[in-house]
Amino acid sequence: MRIYRAVEENLAIFHDFFQEHLLPVQLRHGARLVGRWETEDARVVAVWEYDSREAYERVQAAVVADPETKRAQEYRRRLPPLFTEKDEIFMRLAPAIEELAGLAS
Repeated sequence: MRIYRAVEENLAIFHDFFQEHLLPVQLRHGARLVGRWETEDARVVAVWEYDSREAYERVQAAVVADPETKRAQEYRRRLPPLFTEKDEIFMRLAPAIEELAGLAS
């Protein structure tokens, strides 16, 4: 999960940049976007799904090596600031509620 503290007046530019320049490259290399949300306090939360941490690292390496990523970053340098902070959090699927409660058969 990535959480960005967006620059509120540039939210539309941030979303357009993501959709037009970043998302196609990530999808091409196997990333799976679960969803992307905007909070009331101008944070943008993106949740991605990968089969494993190793799969994430392979996808990220391919994305970084893709020439379109370099072009996107060159384009981004011409844009106003899109965010001021970025947090990346890795999550695992939690045990099923039945297992936690000891109800699994």
